[in-house]
Amino acid sequence: MSRVQPRLLSLTAASLYRDIWKLAWPVMLGQALHMSFNLVDTFWVSRLGAVMVSIPALAGSLLWLFMSLTEAIGIGTVSMIARFEGAGERELMARIIAHSFWLGLAMAGAIGGLAYAFAEPLLTLFTDDMAILPLAVDYLHVTVLGLIFTFGSVSVSAALQGIGDTRTPMLVMMAANLLNIILDPVLIFGWLGLPALGVLGAAWATTLANALALAVLLFILFRRRELAVTTLLVPFNASILANILRIGMPACLQSAARSSTGTVMFWLVMSGYGEAAAAAFGAGQRIIGLIFVFLSGLSVAATTLTGQVLGSGDKSLARLAARRLILLGIAVQVVIGALYFALAVPVNAFFLGDDPVAMAAGVGYVRICSIGLILGASAGVLGGIFKGAGYTMPTFWAGFIANWLVKLPVAAVGSRLLRLPVDIIWWAIALSVAVEWLILFIWQRRGAWLETEIRVTA
Repeated sequence: MSRVQPRLLSLTAASLYRDIWKLAWPVMLGQALHMSFNLVDTFWVSRLGAVMVSIPALAGSLLWLFMSLTEAIGIGTVSMIARFEGAGERELMARIIAHSFWLGLAMAGAIGGLAYAFAEPLLTLFTDDMAILPLAVDYLHVTVLGLIFTFGSVSVSAALQGIGDTRTPMLVMMAANLLNIILDPVLIFGWLGLPALGVLGAAWATTLANALALAVLLFILFRRRELAVTTLLVPFNASILANILRIGMPACLQSAARSSTGTVMFWLVMSGYGEAAAAAFGAGQRIIGLIFVFLSGLSVAATTLTGQVLGSGDKSLARLAARRLILLGIAVQVVIGALYFALAVPVNAFFLGDDPVAMAAGVGYVRICSIGLILGASAGVLGGIFKGAGYTMPTFWAGFIANWLVKLPVAAVGSRLLRLPVDIIWWAIALSVAVEWLILFIWQRRGAWLETEIRVTA
């Protein structure tokens, strides 16, 4: 009889900070590396000409929308795996992973098929420039073929995160991104005797790298004794599928609410204040986006830790873990927010130094948003706590209210009716972050998440 593998997390009051750091640092490093690899990807495509960079960006605007749907699978899977890992029900975990994997492939097939069939009319919504539209359609055709690898990888990575292993998905992602960087120039310029594919080479490089990632993750999946996976061909269980979607869909809708209002906010800035303000908005998003390197790590740590502690049945430890996670999130963000406020001028000069109007708007964006984002890390942690508990409706409602009922109305009224300076847009963003945090914090204090159960029937 094989020996039962111990948990990867200690799950004691004395080990909480150690468990949090063990979960968070690989996610932070992975996100940072992914951002740097994207810059290298852009560098190679830009060697074909500046206009070529717009093709991956144009196709990517749709791909990111499709990719947001992976949260429905990823969050549902990590929440359930963490819960049953804490409860020691590993045989059930193997069935959850199989259902998650096939659900991911089914969603990828449906979304990819529709995107492939309607690529041109979808992209025409963004541009009618015939110099780039045909190439953008071809680029999207190639990349949607790779969705099946991406969705499958999300399922397996979520299972590993659920047992407390965030390091393995990070290493696999690092290897895949390195392969992408190597393949980019080879396929774009036709090195090593291969045909020069131009910008489509970047699409094929990404697709092949994602295929490698899925192959490696599946190999690892069958070797991890903690997950007890021997086959992905298991009897269908409607309650497992329903739980994955019940937990994952509200988190997916929260992400969609935030990203969709971001598009509207860009339109308000562009149409109301001109190209200089739009440039400041774009640069500010990239600058503030660095925060999410830290947010993602803390949020994943909160999800896994909360799920496992609740699975073990220790509600007092779950409350203690929540308090420490929230305080840690606030402490991290206070430090980062203070740095952003102090360095707003030199950081914006890197992107906008040759345009004084854009520079002034960019400094205002970073400083105002840094004030609101002092609560941003804590909001991400609170969301992670709810996700780990399998109680994700609060994250949806907080995101919907903060973005659609606070941020957009304040920005629209201030910019369109009151004709206030562009800073009103930045204050609307900061206010929405504070409102989202307040809703989540009050909901967390009520404690209903501690009583949430995840039931799987035969």
